Amino acid sequence: MRLLSFVPDTIFFEGIKAFLVNPQSTDSSVYAYGQSHVISQGKYHSGSWQTNQVRVEGNDAVTGEPVITDVFSWEQMAFIRDRVKQITDRNISSVTEGQSLAGAYLRKAEIEAASGFISTPVNCGQQLYDVIEISDPQAGLSAAKKRVVGIAMCYLPERGGYEQKLLLGGA
Repeated sequence: MRLLSFVPDTIFFEGIKAFLVNPQSTDSSVYAYGQSHVISQGKYHSGSWQTNQVRVEGNDAVTGEPVITDVFSWEQMAFIRDRVKQITDRNISSVTEGQSLAGAYLRKAEIEAASGFISTPVNCGQQLYDVIEISDPQAGLSAAKKRVVGIAMCYLPERGGYEQKLLLGGA
């Protein structure tokens, strides 16, 4: 897992296969819940990011000079002062590499800040890290983009059927 800390990708497993995905804020939604695919229960939460500034320190491979990069989420810093994550990585040899790594950490903080779940009838095509749209008028959501960060399926004997619970993160 330490190796994955050097790239923005996230790993997940399906059966015996491992997949890498790089969640981007520009990813398109692949499915919509709330209209033709009903939501039986939903809970939505959006909080502040655990990290709003990332400092990456490395060394230039040629000169040996230190490379120090700071990346900020100014919007989050307006709400809560410095929540700094400091990373020292000798493999970082340029400002561009440092910015890329720091951006990946901020992106993960953004995804983790939004949470919640929806319970729906089973959708066999749903996959981890898909972006979905949720329309839930009771919660004031209309085509709100969320990312699926967990999937659970439950058998409900009182109803004689299955229900799918999707854990949500920020899109």
